[in-house]
Amino acid sequence: MELLTFFEKWWSSIKAPTIPHYGRSIHALPNPKEQELFDLSATAFSANDILLGYRYFLESLQHSDDPKHLELNINSDTITFKLMQGSALIHGQVTEKEFKAYAQIAQASVLHVAMKRRFLERNFQLTYCHFSQNDDIITLGIKFRNTTITPQKIFFPLRELALNADFEKEFIASEFEASALLEYDHLTALDHPKLHFYYSTMHEWIATTKSSLVGLLSNDNNGMASFSYLALLLQIDYLLIPHKKMAKDINEKINVYFMEDEKLTQDKNSDLESYLDELEAMSFETFSTQFYSAPTTFSPFDQAMHDDIAEFIDESLAKVRWYKNNHINYVITTIYRYIALYILFNYGVHPSLRALFHLHIQIYASDFFAALGETTLYDSTLKVFQKKSISDAIDTALAPYQKRYKNLRNFANELNYSDLDHFSQSFYLQVKNLDYQEL
Repeated sequence: MELLTFFEKWWSSIKAPTIPHYGRSIHALPNPKEQELFDLSATAFSANDILLGYRYFLESLQHSDDPKHLELNINSDTITFKLMQGSALIHGQVTEKEFKAYAQIAQASVLHVAMKRRFLERNFQLTYCHFSQNDDIITLGIKFRNTTITPQKIFFPLRELALNADFEKEFIASEFEASALLEYDHLTALDHPKLHFYYSTMHEWIATTKSSLVGLLSNDNNGMASFSYLALLLQIDYLLIPHKKMAKDINEKINVYFMEDEKLTQDKNSDLESYLDELEAMSFETFSTQFYSAPTTFSPFDQAMHDDIAEFIDESLAKVRWYKNNHINYVITTIYRYIALYILFNYGVHPSLRALFHLHIQIYASDFFAALGETTLYDSTLKVFQKKSISDAIDTALAPYQKRYKNLRNFANELNYSDLDHFSQSFYLQVKNLDYQEL
């Protein structure tokens, strides 16, 4: 009995996983019974119980701590639902015979002709859904018969519909007028004090980055400038989470930089610097229109293998070694900051890794989090790490998944807390070597 009591206390002491409310992934916890409900859905479909299968599938999408993103209405012969994905609202209806879902995009009569042409082109790119016009309304929708249905055959079309409806509405808002958009009122605007804080913070980050590069902008320092500009844009995107034109432009600037073309690094850096000038010149009135909050159902990322993450960390740490060996110390701290930001921008990662990389960002942007009243893991003035808080954060990130991945362990005691650079080096090596093998 004492042994049973011990294990009950041990399991109850495991903290629930935390999801950082930053970046462009889901800011909520997945349903803890997600896999179980998914399997029940498959079983129900196999038994030809169509509505029950859909009910289990839709319930598997329900986030455990943010139920507002998905509304279900279950009747004896139909299921209707409404699903939120950023700027898009997805309406769905299920009967025994068919499944259909759609998102209203915009009012056709006020759309620019270039946008209508774009919709036609996009129909050739999409796999499951398509754009259409009914009366004066442009919609993106899917419809199929419920023959040989499986949860996977619903998941991928519904995810494509949700992600692309959100993407296209954001594109219209960034390039044309948001007033043309339909079902756009569910977005929650940020309050003015927070917007003013974001605006001044962005200007402070830009000024700091530019001043740090004074005297370094020569052909020999192109790599240093690249890391500085990219890290800054990634930080703006992750911590401030702009939408509309700002989000589109930042995404394009980063992706264009990494395109394999004949453009010189110096010219690419000039493009990035010019964009920072644009951000500096942006008025607060324009800036404030680029921000809102809204629930999301689907992550825009496909989850990467841990080997891919480890390989990127290895390649980045090799660059750190090169700069160290050449006694170019300024850029080292910037690269360490860049690694976590780029991974969260470019890869879908396991929730435990997302929490760990967020921890690293918290340490490097400690003043930002302190100003928002959030946990401070590093005192930038005294240059002191909050070791207990860091250990607790690592434990909270890993403990919920240790039952599945037996070799995951809290590595806080293995970290080097002598300074930021040594901390980052030891941190990334520990993250790289995490064991996600199921035993």
